[in-house]
Amino acid sequence: MQIEIKNLIIQTIKTIKKDAIVDENSYIFGRSNALFDSIGLLELVVELEEAIYDKFGKNISLSDKKAMSQKTSPFININSLSRYIQKSLNE
Repeated sequence: MQIEIKNLIIQTIKTIKKDAIVDENSYIFGRSNALFDSIGLLELVVELEEAIYDKFGKNISLSDKKAMSQKTSPFININSLSRYIQKSLNE
């Protein structure tokens, strides 16, 4: 499931940032070389929540209090976000 989630994240990023070079080590947010600023991150969250529902048939929120109160942000990179999504899907 982890690979499916990573691929879904990468595919969703590529639909938003068509020319971006993206792999599982890409930084999403919070770094100088990250793919998204705060506005871009909101767009990614909305698109990704829809993609997750379409792929796995489960509604999860990536912008709720739980996601935002994590000790380490799940939005740092694709690996951290995929782990957070998998954990949320399994709850």
